[in-house]
Amino acid sequence: MTLSQRDLADVGVLIGCALRPKMRPGADSEYRTLLSRYRADVEFRNAVDSVLEGLDAQVLSDSDLGLVLGVRRESVFAYRISDLPNVGGVTERLLVGLVSVAIAAYAFPTPADFDDDRVRWVSVDELERFLRETCERFKRTSEQAQGSLDEAWRTYDRLSPGYKADRGKGKARRSPASSTYWIAHVLTWMVDQALARSAPARGPEVFQLLERFRIQAAELAGNAAYDALAAIRRGDHDRRVAP
Repeated sequence: MTLSQRDLADVGVLIGCALRPKMRPGADSEYRTLLSRYRADVEFRNAVDSVLEGLDAQVLSDSDLGLVLGVRRESVFAYRISDLPNVGGVTERLLVGLVSVAIAAYAFPTPADFDDDRVRWVSVDELERFLRETCERFKRTSEQAQGSLDEAWRTYDRLSPGYKADRGKGKARRSPASSTYWIAHVLTWMVDQALARSAPARGPEVFQLLERFRIQAAELAGNAAYDALAAIRRGDHDRRVAP
């Protein structure tokens, strides 16, 4: 069977749905129908995959939550750190990159964890402690982070977790000079991208990491920064130096 013009239009509709991270098949009958067709109709599936390949993207998951896409760095759909609000300079990009990788390493410290769909929770305070311990580890051991990770943790280490602005409109609020500002900033952005959900019932500034984040974060496996932070989270170094 050759796909018709209507079928090709449906390919575009399905990809458009997948690019709206908060859109769910359960709440949209057209998305649900096209997702079912993607799963069952090989020709339609191949057409969707081919279009995505041309856009430097691929389907990572086609569960009832919808199509979860992975995109290559060069894709027009790739997240850019500079897409986050108030992230315009090198320092801000380093901090956002470090916090983003730290969230993945903290919640999924082994590659096998990416295959485990248990719910993960993180809080701003937990991640601050983890990153602070990571900085201390790099300072007092012979382990040396490489490249941008080395620059990123040194930048983070210079920030105070509790610093608040003492003047202007943001007086008494967290400022970008605070490390917790950047953790909260990234997690809030993840909520906007349907990668996390605020969970105030579990405590202040607690977030649930969503399935979409688990699937997309799995792409970090093998990344040097993720590997270094995940090893610290697992306590690999502590086991090596234990008597």
